[in-house]
Amino acid sequence: MKIGSLELSMPFVQAPLAGYTDYPMRKLARRFGCPLTFTGMMLDQFALHAKAIRQEKFHPADDEHPVVAQIVGHDPATLARAAAVFEGLGYDMIDLNFACPVPKVLRRQRGGFLMQKPDLIRQALRQTRDAVRCPVLMKIRIGFDRSAAAEEDFWTICEIAAAEGVDMLAVHGRTVGQKYRGPADWTRIGQIKQRFATLTVFGSGDIFDAQTAVERLDCSGIDGIVIARGAVGNPWLFDELLARTQGRPSPPPPTLAAQGEVILEHFQMCCRMRTGRRAVAYFRKFLPGYTRRHPDRKATMLTLLAAQRPEDLTSAVKTAYGLQTASGTKHNPSQIF
Repeated sequence: MKIGSLELSMPFVQAPLAGYTDYPMRKLARRFGCPLTFTGMMLDQFALHAKAIRQEKFHPADDEHPVVAQIVGHDPATLARAAAVFEGLGYDMIDLNFACPVPKVLRRQRGGFLMQKPDLIRQALRQTRDAVRCPVLMKIRIGFDRSAAAEEDFWTICEIAAAEGVDMLAVHGRTVGQKYRGPADWTRIGQIKQRFATLTVFGSGDIFDAQTAVERLDCSGIDGIVIARGAVGNPWLFDELLARTQGRPSPPPPTLAAQGEVILEHFQMCCRMRTGRRAVAYFRKFLPGYTRRHPDRKATMLTLLAAQRPEDLTSAVKTAYGLQTASGTKHNPSQIF
């Protein structure tokens, strides 16, 4: 399938996830077969400050294309200007976030707040399309809440996306008010494709394994799936999905040692972006996902979460995942990274 002019190897991609989908997570997802990754949510105003936009975290790496810049804001003109800046930095697509349910984002009338403002979304999409040459995507939810007014706004926004020719509409199957409570409504996501057959629709919500991803795609009739929380600490999910897409047998589960090596590689990449205890603190949020495959998950997770220094976490991972030489001494980190 295609998004704009980009041919994807499979209809399963890594969703934008604020605070998670920085370069290390994107890099690993790509290695395991993910055809397209997204940055975490970036505020449009950062792109317009020369000093801020020079920071490395805002720039795509040469080895991770194609990659999408997701931006959030509340003013159509500012969003469009920011989109042009990010395109100039080398991002392959622009994604406009009208879905984020985080309270501080809503208070600033950004993200999911704009599900109540169809006309503003129309202006933002139109001005952004005029400002860039790359594909433009949108992320929304199935409404601001469950009211009749929100229902009307939701379908108006879908009509806008179709009429304005958005290259892909990603829809999370909960309302803004639900945040992540309750099950995602995949029936509603499927109804969008039924009403707007020419619109490229991707769905999101409660995808934590390959079987569920394939079932949701088949049952809903949509074009693809964006995987958010289910990909955290689980890059092997994309390997399995690629095998299924290509009609190959599912790959065997990663060995304990292979899991440990990926954890250490991810952590090492994080250490290049942050130092000392800051790197450990940042990386902790990935550990519940990574330890899910460990046969002694709870004890292993608690041990790794207790580490305070990079050397402590590295040693704990090596011990828990059997990354020892025959003589019992630790591997040289250069053998892993």
